Amino acid sequence: MKGTYYSFILSIIFTLPWSYASSWSNWLGPNHTGSIDDVHIEVPAADKEYPLLWTVKVGTGWSSPVVVQEKVILHDRVGKVERVHCFDAVTGQKLWEHSFQSDYRDNFGMSDGPRSTPGIKNGIIVTHSPNGLLKGISLDSGTALWKRDLKAEYQSPKGFFGRCSSPLIIDKKIIVDVGGEGAGIVAFSLENGETLWESRPRTADYASCVPLKYKDFDLVLSFMREGFIAVDATTGKELFFSSFRSQINASVHAATPLVIGDMVFLSACYKVGSSLWRLTEENGKSVGSIFEQKWAKKETMDCHYSTPVSYQGYLYGVHGRQEHRPQLRCIELRSGTVQWSKSGLGAGNLLRLGEKIIFLSETGELIIFEAQSKSFVSLHRQQVLGRGRAHYAYAGGMLFLRDERRLVGLKIKKIKDF
Repeated sequence: MKGTYYSFILSIIFTLPWSYASSWSNWLGPNHTGSIDDVHIEVPAADKEYPLLWTVKVGTGWSSPVVVQEKVILHDRVGKVERVHCFDAVTGQKLWEHSFQSDYRDNFGMSDGPRSTPGIKNGIIVTHSPNGLLKGISLDSGTALWKRDLKAEYQSPKGFFGRCSSPLIIDKKIIVDVGGEGAGIVAFSLENGETLWESRPRTADYASCVPLKYKDFDLVLSFMREGFIAVDATTGKELFFSSFRSQINASVHAATPLVIGDMVFLSACYKVGSSLWRLTEENGKSVGSIFEQKWAKKETMDCHYSTPVSYQGYLYGVHGRQEHRPQLRCIELRSGTVQWSKSGLGAGNLLRLGEKIIFLSETGELIIFEAQSKSFVSLHRQQVLGRGRAHYAYAGGMLFLRDERRLVGLKIKKIKDF
């Protein structure tokens, strides 16, 4: 009775007008960049913390929560069962659960749970399991609508840590970095899962596809095993390829390409380094010439798995491998010059809201700092979770974060701001 009363009070006090930055329906949010420009947050006083509104127990995995229509969706695993949960965003109450058997086993003893983050559009949730199962699920009811076995159909490789590409939804197309003997990037119908196009065969890695819409260009970008690839979003025709990759076999490309206007930032560890590319309008869409490399450097911002965020000509991200004392860094976008470095925070993921950047460390500490290039200025620190590597979501004044045991809803905007 007490829990029911508490949930009722929460629903009254913290009901949110979800028209304000109200959804985070895919990997890295509405702009595919981990940033929202028009959301501005305040930090608590020195002796205060952001209120934790609710906590629910969840299973293993590194899949991030996504949010749409006041619903939080999370893909996890318990035992031999993968689950897709739907929770009320304000109260944490579970609305439905969709479950299915999973035979994935990690070769390196890491989590057996899902790595890919779901995408949502037109009332359909799309999930991609580490064993290569792609599913369409009803947002309203949790009912399975269709499924595709990418391992069986395309020989999608397991790689080191299972399939990881988060579904990119453009219009009514789902685009996934499948990889294998059958194809590289593949587009499926959002409505029924049917194949719409296939790019030439390439090997999958751990970065997800992102869109680039700039003037006459309508592209899908991917950082695959062989390197940087751009395909036509309508046909799947490969328009650009550069062998920007590691020569070390035991390596991964895991940070997603970051699009900033007509530029693309790529980064990886394993002696790859980082690079900035720019669209070359004068060359049109001739194959192999639509991007030019502006600079390439090593030991500047070499990202292990976390995708940086950008703000006013600067990039903020984690430099270095997770096990080798990584640093939080700021670099100038135009030149790749390091502006400042901060040690001792460990690895983690970043999200930018306006002029503030939120960093969630692998140890579950939430750190907010200013998006400015002169020095690292910490504004707030708060322990919110245990250990984990999953990214997180912002919607309606709340952060939705998870570790290997729980999913939490954290309120970071004042009620009067809504």
